[in-house]
Amino acid sequence: MSPKFLTNSLPQWNRRQSGLGLPAALFIILVMSLVAAAINRLNELNASAHGREWLSMRAFYMAESGAQAAVVHALNPAQPMAACNNGMLNNVTPNVAGLLSCRVTVDCETHVVDAQSYFTFTSTGRCGSGADATSRIIQVRIAQ
Repeated sequence: MSPKFLTNSLPQWNRRQSGLGLPAALFIILVMSLVAAAINRLNELNASAHGREWLSMRAFYMAESGAQAAVVHALNPAQPMAACNNGMLNNVTPNVAGLLSCRVTVDCETHVVDAQSYFTFTSTGRCGSGADATSRIIQVRIAQ
């Protein structure tokens, strides 16, 4: 009687079981895939920001180099600069592997205060193109 009782009641027990395992597993898989997608998106944004940071640093150094070249030109003892020469550095692109997408432009203004001439050089370094283009500006003022 005992074995027959178990076999008769087994199908009823299976019919009353609701089963929480499959919905829970699907929910966990869905949540984990959303977390993985969010992590992947953050990684892409960080990589893009890192690339722009390098372009920004290159543009800064291009602007600094242009300002230094203008100061060297202005303070040359062999040929002292009497007035601004805005064409001396205009869209100069260096021939260096890491800076081929960069260029520098230097503008000059002359100021005279109490018979003293001052030159203000505005050096603009630009790197990259399109959405990733960056530019940095450095101003240097020297007395002649």
